[in-house]
Amino acid sequence: MTVPPRLLLLLLLPFLPTCSARDSAMAEDGRERLVGLRADDLRLCAGVPNLTASSAGGDFWTYDRTPPAAGVSAPVPVIGGSLSVAAGSTCRVTFQLVDGKVTRIGYSAESALPLSQNAACAPVVQGCLRLVDQSQVTRE
Repeated sequence: MTVPPRLLLLLLLPFLPTCSARDSAMAEDGRERLVGLRADDLRLCAGVPNLTASSAGGDFWTYDRTPPAAGVSAPVPVIGGSLSVAAGSTCRVTFQLVDGKVTRIGYSAESALPLSQNAACAPVVQGCLRLVDQSQVTRE
């Protein structure tokens, strides 16, 4: 049995905001739970940053992420053309480190879906949160 594309789109639409909201909540959780993470542990779980900078306020490690577009891309006929439903977003996560420990995390994200402002940032902090939950790294 094949499912017509329009029906498939209608069936999947309710789940798009749910996933984005979950990822956005994960990013916000990371903003609090990763404070105190040591620099070596941050490198272990988030990888090597795209950019680094230093100032009197500490070191700043920046990660840029453009995850693959989430959602369904299926043409839906409308008067005068078609509509494609897909969600894409980008994120820049900046960790401030003082004395080798994370003190603050800032997000600069752009999202195509409402209620998902920082959803694209979740992959950057997800691995770190997992290691914290498994007690493989500690916050100081």
